[in-house]
Order: sequence, then structure tokens, then C-alpha cells
Amino acid sequence: MSTLLNNQPIGECHVAYDFLFIGLGASNSLILLALLRQKILEGKRVAIVETEKKNKNDKTYCFWAGPDEPIVKDLASIISHQYHTIVVNQTLPQSIKSNQYYYIRSIDLYDFTLRSSVNAGIPVFRDQVEDVLCENGLCTVFSAKNRYVAEHVFDSRPPSPKLLGADDIYLHQSFHGFHIRCRGDVFQEHTFEMMNFNVEQSDFTQFIYILPFSPHEALVELTRFGSQKIDTDYAVATLEAFIKRDFGDYEIISKESGCIPMTTFINHHNTASGILNTGAAANLIKPSTGYGFKKMYAFSEKVSGRITKNNYDQFNQIALDSKPRFRFYDHLLLLILLHWPKHGKKIFAQLFKSQDILTIFSFLDEKTSLRQEVRIFASLPTAIFVRSLFAYSKKYTRYAVALSSVIIYFITSLYSSLLSEYISYGLVIAGLILVGIPHGALDHLLQNDRKVPMLRFLFKYLLIVALFFTLWQFYPLISLVIFVLYSSFHFGESEFKEAGASVASGIEKIKAFLLGFAILFFIIGTHLGESMDIISSIHGLEYLGLYRHAVLPYGFLISIASFMYIMYYSILQKRPSNWGLLLLLILGIKVPLLLSFALYFIIQHSCSAWKHLKSGLNMGSIELYKEALPYTLAATVLLGVFLSSGLAQVLNSEGLLAVFFVFLACISLPHSLLMHGFYSKSK
Repeated sequence: MSTLLNNQPIGECHVAYDFLFIGLGASNSLILLALLRQKILEGKRVAIVETEKKNKNDKTYCFWAGPDEPIVKDLASIISHQYHTIVVNQTLPQSIKSNQYYYIRSIDLYDFTLRSSVNAGIPVFRDQVEDVLCENGLCTVFSAKNRYVAEHVFDSRPPSPKLLGADDIYLHQSFHGFHIRCRGDVFQEHTFEMMNFNVEQSDFTQFIYILPFSPHEALVELTRFGSQKIDTDYAVATLEAFIKRDFGDYEIISKESGCIPMTTFINHHNTASGILNTGAAANLIKPSTGYGFKKMYAFSEKVSGRITKNNYDQFNQIALDSKPRFRFYDHLLLLILLHWPKHGKKIFAQLFKSQDILTIFSFLDEKTSLRQEVRIFASLPTAIFVRSLFAYSKKYTRYAVALSSVIIYFITSLYSSLLSEYISYGLVIAGLILVGIPHGALDHLLQNDRKVPMLRFLFKYLLIVALFFTLWQFYPLISLVIFVLYSSFHFGESEFKEAGASVASGIEKIKAFLLGFAILFFIIGTHLGESMDIISSIHGLEYLGLYRHAVLPYGFLISIASFMYIMYYSILQKRPSNWGLLLLLILGIKVPLLLSFALYFIIQHSCSAWKHLKSGLNMGSIELYKEALPYTLAATVLLGVFLSSGLAQVLNSEGLLAVFFVFLACISLPHSLLMHGFYSKSK
């Protein structure tokens, strides 16, 4: 990369920079310091855009490390205290001289970074970044006051919880602390207490964290792991009672409070090659503990190492190596803290009681061996982790059901094709009754104005169905095209929601449509003969049957092209739901079209939409089934009447499916519109 030397403003922009830092929190500060320390920024144009003045000590940064590790040496000037002894939950002190605990005040890190920036001639703009766009090798940062242009951007803005997938967990590590001075010498200056559970749990996992600064001065902090942030008044009352009971009279020197995300959500790298996500957006905070400073330092070293070598290939994808099994461990613990929080105290207390503290530090650094990890989990309460494992595995149950359905179909087909056909119909009907129909029977909960009388809502709903049905009678080809268009977008939007991706912009809407289109056409392409038979059985489209043999040779090409696009999307997203989608599509290749479509529509689409409705409406499955019951029963009765009617008897299977296809197309139109409104509101 050549240094930009153009000093002139670009429109309303400042000069074009080589590097631009959005935010000056811990992660960006460490990256900037690493670049300055290695003299990489000499002759470069660099700027910082930061909203806050960074003149308050609003956080505490702590980490454990060996005394000779680079992180300790590089940050020695701002390390305020270090501890070589630890106490956990009022147990006997343990020595950690070989892996000590270090404390840095956030204000010291900010001041050090700002002084270093000033000395290097790096300007700091007090501005609020609103958006970043990149094209032609340059990124434009749009703010409330101005625009900035840079080749490479370090973006520390945190990811939005709105991007969470349906299976993601998002908890809070909220804390409130007092820096106190006591009358007597009540603290061991070089001994810190990591977790003291001698406080009320209040249906969460709560503990006191104590960092002494002298025999009579310390930071005493109440921390909560839970779905709700700790209330300030509650925290103050709890701290006052704890300090008074354990340490006597005191005075408050300062206070600090904050919240750290504890989430299974994995933020993807920025799609723009010139933007590198940092901090929480780079997944540098350990989900189960909230520790992130040491990872941020390691990340800064990796980034500066790449830039030192002038290696900007895939700059936006720079990331720390991670082992999937530790994400799995974190997920299990977060499930416990979410569903059974009262067990948190017992788990942590047992962990520190049964394991050497240095082993635990190594485990939290994700450096232990599999054998060590087995020993650690063997020492913890077994029953609750089995429950957590079962809860974790539930999201894969639907794929096991799909696999079992296909196996049943193939086994029965060995004995009787008629039996396998009836079984496939039975499986489809069961799936429709259990989740396919109920997820659409909740549309009355999705209207924008819940005060609208139900009769008026039903009238509008049925009017849309009737109008579309009428269109099918007079313009079936146009109706078919309309159905393909809105179904593709509906399916794609649901998949984006399941993957935690946004569908806010026009480009994202196009991507969602293309994904749904690829899914639909993969199913059609792998069953092109059956699809043509059904379509040509629709009243008014009989002539399309003349093109059956001309179209069939393209089935393989359609399937491959569609699958490649879905695979491309899945690789980009790296979400379990995408690999489940691919599995279902592959399972459906050799089964009849109806069962193949049902594998996607029921197992993937309807089950995912059900989860989205649970989350967006804040209702449990039982509540949703109760709400859906009248409409589910009505639809089921209607389906039963149709299947047992004389019409069903006189039509061949293709004709029957054609009528059923038109019926589903008509009732799915208002559903797709309402679900789009629901997804738009829940972004």
C-alpha cells in the first residue's frame, strides 16, 4: 500500500488517510499502540474519530500473565497493581506468582494512548460515526459532522443484538463497584478475591469481586451474570451491606459501573475489504467470563504483524485462531446461566475448589488439553451439564427427524412403492399439522395495529386470498411468477433472520431474494419432471406440458447453479442453520417432490419461523399453540374435507397436487406480507 499524500479535502471530507480508527476503546488503543511501538505509522496519515473525551476512569482492565510475557512488558507503565495471590469464595489464598493478575485503569490506558497519538501527530476528531461505505479501494466514514476517507479502517463499534440468530444467547455481565477507603487495615494488598458468593443470588449468578490497592483501600464490585442487568439501587444497597459487614466503616472515593456482553453470537468479518472489526465486533470477549483484554492484546499483535509485513490481503478477515470446542463449552455454560441461573454459584465454587487456579487460568485462555478438560468437567455438577447438553442438542432434533423420515421412506419403498407413497403423504400431513399450519395460523398476532377488530382483519386477509385466487383463474402464468417472486423473498428473508443477518438495505433484500430463489429452484431442478407435471396440471397452464422434454435436460444445470449459490452463502455466513439447510436439500434429492419440499418448508422454514415468532412475540410454544389452535383446526378440517372429497378422488396425483399448490399459494401471500412486516419491526 502506498501512502496517500493528497492533502486537499475531498468534497466535504477530510484528507484521505492510510488508517482511520473508529473509537478509542481498549481494542483500538492496543492496536494503535502496537503500530506506534513498531514504528509502522511513520510517514502514514492516521486519524481517530471518537465521540467521548475519554477523561473518566469508567472501566477496569484485568488479565493474568507470566511476568516476562510481552503484554506485561509493553504495558508496564500503565499497570497500576499486580497480584500474586488469589482467594476464591473465601477459600485459603493460592499463589499465582508464575501467572500473576494485573490491573489497569481505563483512564490510564486512554491517557497513554492519547499522549502517544499527540506525540505522533495523530489528530482526534470528536464526532459520532453513523455509517461506513467502501468502493474503489477507499472507505468513506460518514459522521454527524463530516466525512472522512481512508484506505483502512479499524471499526470498534459493537455489534447490534438485533443481529442475533434465533439460537443465540445474549446475557449481561453487569457490575457496579465502589473504590473505597476503610479505617483499618482490612485488605491484603497483593491478594485479590475473584469471586465471593456470600451475597444473595436473587435468581441470578452474583458475586463480589475485590481488588485491593493498599491495606485499607480497594475496589469492591458486585457482578451479575444474567438475562437482566443489575439495578443500580439494588447494587448500591447490596454493596453497602456487604462492605459494612465485612470491612466496617468506609468512605467512597469513586464509583464504576458497566456491562459486558456474554453471548454465543459470532460476529462475521466486515464484508468491505478495507474495514477490520475490532473489540467485541471481532469476537474478542470470552462468552462465559467477559474477559477480553488479553485477547485484544493478542489481536493487536497479529494485526500489527500483518501490517509490518505490508500484507493487506484479506485485511478485513484478520482474526485470532479459535478452537470450536471452547465455543461449545461456553455455550453450555451460558445455557445454564440463562435457564438455570441458581446453579451458577455451585458450578463456579466447585470449579475453583477442585482445580488448581493455574489450570483454570489456562482453561480460560483456551490452552488446556482435551484430557485436562475432561478432568475439569468431571469435577463439576454432572446433572445440570447433561440438561444443558440436551438443550444444546434440541436445535439439531429437527434434522434428525428429517433424516429418519427419509430413511423410513426408502426402507418402505423396498417393499411397496404404494406404501412408501402413503407414508410420505402421512409424514407431510403430520408436519403440516404440527408446525407448518400453526406457524401460519399466528398471522393475526402480526398485524401492525392489534386493536383492529378480528373480523375486519380476517376479512382483509381472506380478501387478499380471494383476489389472488381469482387472478389464478384468469392469469395463471402471471400468478405463478408472482408466487415464485414473493416465495423466494419470504424464504430468503427467513433464512437471513435465522442466520442473524440483516435484511434492512436494498442490497440485503436482493441477497435474501436470491437465496430463497436458489432454494426453491434447487428443489424444482432436482425434481424437474414432477414439477413440470404439476405445473402443467394447473388450469390454464396445460400447454406448458409441451415443453417438458425440452426443459428436462436443464434440470441438472439448474440444480448445480442453485446449490453453488446456497453453498457460497453458507460459507460466508458460517452458521449451523446454513449447514442444516444444505443437509435438508441434499436429503430431498432422491425422494418425491412433495416430501422434498416438505423437508425444507416444514423442517427448516416453518421451524425457524416458529422460533422467530417465539422470540419476537415474547411467547412460549404453548402460548403460541393456544393462539393458533382455532385457525389450525379450521385449516386441518378444511384440508381433511378436501382430501376426502370427490374432487380428490377423480384427480390424478399431479392434478391433486396442482390444486393443493394453488390453494397454498393463495393463503401464503398474506402470510408472507405479514411476516415481512414482523421481520422488519424486529430488526
